[in-house]
Amino acid sequence: MKYVPKYLLLLLLLAGCGAKDQPARIQPAPGRVPSQTIVGFNLIETILGRRSWVLKSDQADTYDQSQEVDLRKLDIDFYKAGTDSVNATLTADFGQVNMASRDMEARQNVRLVTSDSLVLTTDHLTWNNDTKKLFTESAIRLEKGTDWLTGDGLEASSDLKEIQIKRNVRGQKDLLNIER
Repeated sequence: MKYVPKYLLLLLLLAGCGAKDQPARIQPAPGRVPSQTIVGFNLIETILGRRSWVLKSDQADTYDQSQEVDLRKLDIDFYKAGTDSVNATLTADFGQVNMASRDMEARQNVRLVTSDSLVLTTDHLTWNNDTKKLFTESAIRLEKGTDWLTGDGLEASSDLKEIQIKRNVRGQKDLLNIER
């Protein structure tokens, strides 16, 4: 066996480590220069010490002047008021949170699944943190089992117990009358 210097062996070992363990950095939105980029971003909103919602994102680009945070691959757990129970989980490819108001926006492949398996899909959804309501003007689809409902525009609570579909409602309208 040929002699390999220890320092060369150590360099080869170090070269094989590291880069694979780091997640790939996603480029910020075109035309915007972030103040800071955070990989593995978590934000917890509480009311009287109890979690109201928990936001997790693969990457967050912060903008100090506007107090906005652009999000990539986000996941938000909404909690039932005054409990530690998750009543719905929202996922999306992109989003934004305003750090002053805690209002949020989710875009592309938006999916909200409630604890009782009602699924809302749309391409755009906003959360108003003061009213604790979800809003969209986009097309929506609600599904539970084989039942479905579509429409345009929506105002709803995070657990989808209160839903108002604004226009063009089609499908199995009894879906909203199912005891949940």
